Amino acid sequence: MNKDANGEYDVAIIGAGLAGLSAGALLAKRGWRVLLLERSSRVGGRASYIERDGFVFEYGQHSHRLGPNGMAARVFRELGETICWAEPADSRSYLYREGRIYPRPESPIGFLRTRLMSFPARLAFLRVYKRLLNETPDLWYGATLLEWYRERFRNPEVERFLSFLGLTVMLPYPDLVSAGEVIHFLKRAAASPVKQGEPLGGMTQTLGTLERVFSRHGGLLHRAERVHAIEIENGAAVGVRTDRAIYRAARIVTAFPLFRLFDLVSDEYFTPDFVHYARQIRPSRGVSIDFVFDESAAIASGSILGVELPLWVKLRSNNAPGMAPEGKCFGTWGLLLPPDAEATVREADRAEATLKRIMEEVFPALLGKVRAERRLLIPVVNGNILTPAQSYPNRPDIVSRDVRGLYFIGDTTRGEGCSGDIAFSSALKLAERLGTP
Repeated sequence: MNKDANGEYDVAIIGAGLAGLSAGALLAKRGWRVLLLERSSRVGGRASYIERDGFVFEYGQHSHRLGPNGMAARVFRELGETICWAEPADSRSYLYREGRIYPRPESPIGFLRTRLMSFPARLAFLRVYKRLLNETPDLWYGATLLEWYRERFRNPEVERFLSFLGLTVMLPYPDLVSAGEVIHFLKRAAASPVKQGEPLGGMTQTLGTLERVFSRHGGLLHRAERVHAIEIENGAAVGVRTDRAIYRAARIVTAFPLFRLFDLVSDEYFTPDFVHYARQIRPSRGVSIDFVFDESAAIASGSILGVELPLWVKLRSNNAPGMAPEGKCFGTWGLLLPPDAEATVREADRAEATLKRIMEEVFPALLGKVRAERRLLIPVVNGNILTPAQSYPNRPDIVSRDVRGLYFIGDTTRGEGCSGDIAFSSALKLAERLGTP
């Protein structure tokens, strides 16, 4: 193997998902010499997309929490870019519960008027919601949402609704989800007029812009190049070895789930506590199905979230010209698997049956209009489910405490938020930590 002809780099980033691309663009813009290595031929990682038969299909479904007030938008502002948002006039948000869909409440008044609960339960829920907004997240990261609730309230009908609050951070199990993580997100959401933003063109816009900025500022992206090892010398990360070459860099950044770290570097360089934590990280798994329809099916834009079921639906996924052939449209329906379930074909079959049953319940004629399907079994939806043990203060920091020159970003690290938010916020933290050359 030979060293790269361009010599050493300031920073080598392993993984061109949302975290890696964001960090690469931010650092390149600040003047760092950055090498970005991606084992796939496509960038985006778990947010990638493919073009097939005139469709642009994403790996699952993606949006940016809180739209222009969220972490993705903050990265773009740092880069001097803006996100063009899709704002279809017919878009609606719904909640699914027990065979029916209801307009999704987006404010205290909305919760007061919803038919999801009895009127006494609505009043009780508003008291719960107000109390959550007045809490300090730092005091509750170590407790579950159910523990927080039962210390203060007793209402079986409201307690059943707590799963929806958990789903806001992608863990709809009150006895598992960190109360502090839920509180942190609800406080951010309450301050934002937009709860969820859809980039026009989906991930094609987000990934395309990040890659363009990265290249414009001199960043070098290697696709389809697999990293085999992180090179360590005298307790410091000094380079990476791939299936093509050895690259030297003074700073090595891992932009992939930390439970895969020891595939590239021996655990002997790290403390036992760190090794134990990284090996025990629990991700979420799920099934996603793209359903293709004729445009004549007249499917409106909008979304559905489950209340007592880890369901998320994008009714119309093609929100820009060119994402579907003329006369066609498609929607994406997803379901998280139970927390301890393995990503098996059997589990995927069960999830598919559940999704189709729900489609028949809420849109009785729609399933018969499906022209094609694309099913994905996703072994890692979120790299880190937000249990108390995996909540913000317990996740590893951006800077390795054990190996000099080694940095961690992505959704298993101590970034702010949930899922993609952590990817973006950890990239911002890295850029702030490194500053300028």
